[in-house]
Amino acid sequence: MVPIKYQVVGEEDYAFIVEIDSTGKYVVQSGTYTSQPPRSGQLTSLQEDELLEAIQALGIPSEHPMPRGAVAFEARLIIGEEAKAVTYPFWEGALEEDAKLNKLVRLLEVL
Repeated sequence: MVPIKYQVVGEEDYAFIVEIDSTGKYVVQSGTYTSQPPRSGQLTSLQEDELLEAIQALGIPSEHPMPRGAVAFEARLIIGEEAKAVTYPFWEGALEEDAKLNKLVRLLEVL
């Protein structure tokens, strides 16, 4: 599995973080100022296949910077390990513009 970190930061201390390591183990942290405990698990082989397919389909992502004056959640997707990792910041509106990015993010959000 390719390590992935997906992080969304919003208003009022909202944060959502999904981290998947190279063995397919994942940790999901979500909540607001009344934080929820993290949950963890192991990806199934189907989930791994779907995520890898979505990463390959995404390829080198296009940039989706937040438009000036927009108020929205900002997200960051990091794919790969250390020096080989690709960091991709984007805003929530990008999910409507980029179907391949949307598919990958939705797979991560259902963990």
